[in-house]
Amino acid sequence: MRRIVLFKGFIPLVLSLAVSTTAVYSQVETEAWRFKPQIGVWFGPVTPVPGSKLSEVLTTSLGGGMFLRGNLPTNTLRTEIGASYSYYTSRTVARLHSIPVYGALVYTLPINLPLSFHIKGGAGGNFLRNYPEGAKNWLPMGYAGFETSFPAGRLVNIGVRADYYFVYEQHLSPPANNPNYQIYNGHFLNFGLMVNFNLSR
Repeated sequence: MRRIVLFKGFIPLVLSLAVSTTAVYSQVETEAWRFKPQIGVWFGPVTPVPGSKLSEVLTTSLGGGMFLRGNLPTNTLRTEIGASYSYYTSRTVARLHSIPVYGALVYTLPINLPLSFHIKGGAGGNFLRNYPEGAKNWLPMGYAGFETSFPAGRLVNIGVRADYYFVYEQHLSPPANNPNYQIYNGHFLNFGLMVNFNLSR
């Protein structure tokens, strides 16, 4: 009978310890995580995707942009918002101004190296203005990216990034005075040197 009483008293003790341990572990996990915002800039070559319709007209040029990033409680996912500017030239009179603005999720690959690797996916809008027609419009856009960087001190990270923009244009109607005008989706790439600044230690 005494063994049964002891056993009955042991069960609540184990449950109490389990609950307490879980609570302490959760508290440690919560305290270990803190918001670590970053701001960054990049600069490098931009180009229409080779083989796309725009690559037959526009040539490789230079562009640059900036982004703001914040981590989530998982410590492997971050959110990123960014914008950039590119000015495309051609061998003719055609010119194109491009200003993509996007929001994305950033996943840090679990690779144990001094370098960190990130893959990104998101969506946004792209402001395009072409010459000599002068047409301008905000268009829906899909975004994918990859980057790698390494710390250069506690406050600065240096790396490279690649971004792909899919600009959806085929929902537009051709000009009324030119019904045979062909509209194609835009595909753009940029490759840039990147510097990130950690806004918290």
